[in-house]
Amino acid sequence: MPRTDRFLDIRRDPHSDELLARGDDSEAHSILQRAGFVAVVRLHECYHRAPAALAKDDESRLATNAVARLRAAGYHVDCDPLFDSDARPVRYPTLGASVSHLAERP
Repeated sequence: MPRTDRFLDIRRDPHSDELLARGDDSEAHSILQRAGFVAVVRLHECYHRAPAALAKDDESRLATNAVARLRAAGYHVDCDPLFDSDARPVRYPTLGASVSHLAERP
């Protein structure tokens, strides 16, 4: 179930036709990068974009995969209808979480 404080937006920019993901925290940043997005860091904003020179079909697959991963992590993702997905891929614990769990065992 999405938490109310975790919002992202994945859309095509109407002016440049570039695929952009906006709204972030460290977990969303990690998920977007693993899905294939490239981080763009500017002075007053940080967002993600699809890599240059991808075909439209590949961009759509990239966005659909990112939407599914983000929703599986509990984010509310507002996206173009083309990128909407009901898929929820399995989430595995991070290496740090696995090691921490082992360290806590008696």
